[in-house]
Amino acid sequence: MRLKAIGRIVFTKAEDVYRVKADIEHFGSFDTTSPMQRAFGGHTLMRKDGCEHMRERRAMVGAFEPSLLHNHWQTEFDALTETLLDELAQLTTVDLFPALAVPLSAGYLKLVLGIEQATDAQLFRWAQALIRGAMNAGLDPEIFQESDQANSEMNECLDQMIERHLRNPNCSVLSVMVNQPDPIPLSQIRTNMKICIGGAVVETRDAVLSTLYGLLSNPEQLRYSIDQNAWDRVCEEGLRWMAPIQASPRIVKKSLVMRGVNIPKGETVMAIQASANHDEDIWDQPHLFNPQREPHGNQAFGDGSHQCLGGNIYRLLVSKAVLPKLFERFPALSLVNQKAVKFTGFAFRGPTSLPVNLR
Repeated sequence: MRLKAIGRIVFTKAEDVYRVKADIEHFGSFDTTSPMQRAFGGHTLMRKDGCEHMRERRAMVGAFEPSLLHNHWQTEFDALTETLLDELAQLTTVDLFPALAVPLSAGYLKLVLGIEQATDAQLFRWAQALIRGAMNAGLDPEIFQESDQANSEMNECLDQMIERHLRNPNCSVLSVMVNQPDPIPLSQIRTNMKICIGGAVVETRDAVLSTLYGLLSNPEQLRYSIDQNAWDRVCEEGLRWMAPIQASPRIVKKSLVMRGVNIPKGETVMAIQASANHDEDIWDQPHLFNPQREPHGNQAFGDGSHQCLGGNIYRLLVSKAVLPKLFERFPALSLVNQKAVKFTGFAFRGPTSLPVNLR
C-alpha cells in the first residue's frame, strides 16, 4: 500500500518483501541522490548494483569465510564474552544495556572490522551521526555537519589502521580489504567500512538486548533453551521477533503491478522486514517469543545480493558465546521489572534499558 505520511509504497508480507530484495529485474539499490551519499562521504556498496556492487562486496568476504568463523572468530568471541562476564560478576543488579550490550557490540565490531584503535564511545557516536545523516531527508545542514565531523574522524582512524594492517595483516575486514592483490580504491574502503560501523554496532546491541528480553520475559522458553542447549534457535527467534533493522529501501527499476497496486519505475519503496517476520501465513502467533516454533528463514539480515555479510558472524557471537556463557555464569538471571522495559525506534529498534538481577 502507499502511505501518504511518508510518501512511499510499503511491502509488508514476507513473500513480497523477499521479492523486493531478490527480484533484480524490477528492484534495485543504485542511488546517488539519497542523503546517504553525503552522510557517508561517498557512494557506498549499499547503494550500488551489479558488477560494481559485487566487486566491493567480494573485497570484504574473506573475513567471513566459514573456516575463520570456527577456527578464529569463535576463540576471539569467547574471550571477549568471558571478560565482560567477569566484570558483571562483581554486581548483583545491573542494566545490561550499558554493562553488557554496549561493550559487547563495540568490542566485537572492533575485532571483526580491525579498528581496535577506536573507543566504544566513538563507535556509537559515529554510528548515530551516520544514521541521522542518512535519514536527513530535509537536508538539514546541522545534521550533515555532525556526519561530516564523524567522517573526518573515521577517515583518520581508518588510515592509521590501514598502515598497521599493511605491516601486520590479520583476519579483520579492513585488513582483508587493504591486502587484496587488486584492492578497491581507498575511497570505497572508507565508505564501506562506515556502512559496517553505521549498521552493525547499533544493530548488534539492539538485537542482543531484544533476544535477552524475549527470553527473560518468557521463563518457560528460557527453561527449554537452557535444558535443550537451544541457543541457535533462540538467536534466530530473537532476530525474527524483533528485527533490529526494521525496513530497507529499494528503487523500482521497471514498472510492475503487485497485489493490485501499480508501482511506477523510479519510485522508492520500503520493504518492511519487521512485518515480514510476523507474517501470519508463516508463523503461528508471531507476536510471541517462542524458540520452540518450527524453524523458518527470517528476513532480519535481508535477502538477495544485498544480504548482510555479517549475519553468520553475529549468529556465532550470540548463539555460541554470549547466550550459553551468560546463563551458565548466571543461571538465576531475571528481569527486575518486565513492564518497565521500553522499545523505541523504527529504522533501528530495541530496548532502551534492560535491568536484571544476576542472582
